[in-house]
Amino acid sequence: MNPKLTTCLRAAALLAITLLFLMVWGFTGLGKVIGGPPEWLVEKFGPTILAKFPGVTATFWLLAIGEVLAFGLAAASLMRGEFLGKRPPMLLAAMLAWSLFIFVQLGFGQWLTSEFNATQQLFMYFCGTLLALAFVAPELVARRNTD
Repeated sequence: MNPKLTTCLRAAALLAITLLFLMVWGFTGLGKVIGGPPEWLVEKFGPTILAKFPGVTATFWLLAIGEVLAFGLAAASLMRGEFLGKRPPMLLAAMLAWSLFIFVQLGFGQWLTSEFNATQQLFMYFCGTLLALAFVAPELVARRNTD
């Protein structure tokens, strides 16, 4: 394949990944910060362990902070032009790795409330994110030769 075309296609894929997660974490994280905890939150999570530790409201804000942090990492990656290939996509890889933990947190909440269909969807988001991370930073999944 033409090296220039390969470079262009990789840049396009990195840009698409960046924009996707910028949108996901921007809408969810900033939406939480602007809107605050929804009314149904205590009703849904009050009977769970999250009511005892760290508390339903604290859990909400920890999730919101995590999502805003992921949004910030995606925005910084975009501003640095990491998708262009002139520098390694470190911030993009960090955002994807951080996103895995957000999906774990969201999945845990769904398991606690027996929302098993939603848990399955979050598992698929986790898998898609892991796949994107392998594309963005293949050195993270490369096997090392121990010889």
